Amino acid sequence: MDITDPTRDLPWSGLRALCAVAEHRTMTAAAAALGYTTGAVSHQLAALGRALGADVVRAHGRGVVLTEAGAALAEHAETLLAAQRRAVGAARAATGEAAGTVRLGAFATVAASLLPRLVAELGGAHPQVVLEGFELTVDDVAAAVRRGDVDLGLGLDYPRAPIPRLPGTTLRPLRTERFALVSAPDAELPDRLHLADVAHLPWILPPAPTHYGAAVRGACRAAGFEPRAAHEVNDTSTTLALVAQGLGVALATSIMRGLRPGTDLRTSMLRDVVEREVVLLEPVSAPRRPALDAVARVIEQVVHTTHVTP
Repeated sequence: MDITDPTRDLPWSGLRALCAVAEHRTMTAAAAALGYTTGAVSHQLAALGRALGADVVRAHGRGVVLTEAGAALAEHAETLLAAQRRAVGAARAATGEAAGTVRLGAFATVAASLLPRLVAELGGAHPQVVLEGFELTVDDVAAAVRRGDVDLGLGLDYPRAPIPRLPGTTLRPLRTERFALVSAPDAELPDRLHLADVAHLPWILPPAPTHYGAAVRGACRAAGFEPRAAHEVNDTSTTLALVAQGLGVALATSIMRGLRPGTDLRTSMLRDVVEREVVLLEPVSAPRRPALDAVARVIEQVVHTTHVTP
């Protein structure tokens, strides 16, 4: 091989940034998906361009687009990153020990409810494994696992709005959760009800473009009504706070309700069946690092035993 070949010096962080820009189309969205600032992504792309000897992005209006060189490289970058993950995984698996760092991507509810216990239980069972948590939106978890931004991902799957099954990833169901209706105590709703019974009330809804938003609206439509949004909120804690103030009703599972313990919410069980599945997203790779198997086992145990009461 020609030792002057610049491809031997291509920075992995730059390749990941290039893939993110190619997928998300804007620097802001790419930075959010990677968990970096836009400035950091810009520096990574600039470093990639220097190593390649050609710019990979160029300014276009207020944003950027891939250059011809960048587009050509992006077609192969995913393959290069996948090969890197396999090589590193094989080297780590060769030790036969559950050791090293595992990066877990999780949505905000899990980050708040489950991550502290995950870290504690993993530390007791596998002290040589370090768990690094990264908060992601639910809809970005699968893509982050596929890109290798994280090693494992905790996601949510809805029967009425399933998350994409992406090549290079597998989805393992961990636990089925049933939704209940939450309201302010002074709403004086019954302990059990049909969704149609609250069709006239204002709702705190997740944004429509999200899988959760599609699932909630789909359940309401199946019950014969279109929910009226008093507020559209993606964050569970904010949703529960708005409900507690009497500004609307919402659907929530036991894990979600665990973010607001106390007596300022009333829970009504639904006669309708509205469910979601907590899933573990894993990369398709062999051999597999012992540390990933160790973390996956602890995740499964913790998810099964946290907030199991209705």
